[in-house]
Amino acid sequence: MCEMGLEENIPTIVMFGDQSSGKSSVLKRLTGGLPLTGIRTLSIVEIHLLQAEEPLRKISLSYIEDENHQPVSPREVEFAIITEFDEEEIEEKLCEAQRYIKNPSISDVQNTRLPPDSDELAFTKNAVCVTISGPDQIYSLSIIDLPGVVRNDESYENFALSLIKEYTKKETTILMPVFQATSGIDTQCAYRLAREADPTGQRTVGVLTKMDRIVDYPNDDEKHLELATLVKGQGEHKLVNGTYVIRNPTNSENYVDPDELEKETIRALKQLRIWRDIPHDRYGLQFLTIKLSELHRNLRERSLI
Repeated sequence: MCEMGLEENIPTIVMFGDQSSGKSSVLKRLTGGLPLTGIRTLSIVEIHLLQAEEPLRKISLSYIEDENHQPVSPREVEFAIITEFDEEEIEEKLCEAQRYIKNPSISDVQNTRLPPDSDELAFTKNAVCVTISGPDQIYSLSIIDLPGVVRNDESYENFALSLIKEYTKKETTILMPVFQATSGIDTQCAYRLAREADPTGQRTVGVLTKMDRIVDYPNDDEKHLELATLVKGQGEHKLVNGTYVIRNPTNSENYVDPDELEKETIRALKQLRIWRDIPHDRYGLQFLTIKLSELHRNLRERSLI
């Protein structure tokens, strides 16, 4: 784990779900636009959001295993200061960082070129770490985005599932399962894994993405009822803290204000009968962030006691 994650009593938010569930897009919005969608599925990404006087953005590499998947003494390597970088430069650096953690035999990352064709590891427990700090940072949060679960590669699927179970079992972990509205909740791994790790649901907050693709089908009452019940924290897939509707931009909407897109989708949803009694604070990134911060604070106070 990165520097902050080494302290056992610091709560960590862990994001997990199926591949293409929208995790990276949610994380991009939580970080204020960091192009994390450039990092593909096979890597762990740790984000540390910190309140500070001076703005700083940096990437570091966290190593806990070698090129044979054997555990090593944890070490963190400074990789790049990206405070003044534009989005394209940041994405390039993040992709480089992802490749370096997959080639752990390279000890001097500043002066050693990456192999041109393939990496030592296809997937790894080593992590890319990003710290974002500054006076505009409202919340101090530690977030880990775990690789998405895919079903067409058994060895990778087993790796991703074991990672999720390892990270979510800690009592100081806040679970953030990400569900995509376009698939049945029962067919996605996120709910089952969340309930296994946190049976009472006290430290779980759900996220529902891709509702913009469902709102165009207002007559599908069964689908809308399933999703609205999930958001309210009721029914078969009950989560005590409920699930939050988050609208991420599509690839063609990257230059559109994501907050405005979200408001537009929320307005359309509220026109539908099934969605009218959903609490207003279950819609949007702002309310999700407030809930995560509240749980983060409560867990930290409990762990200190």
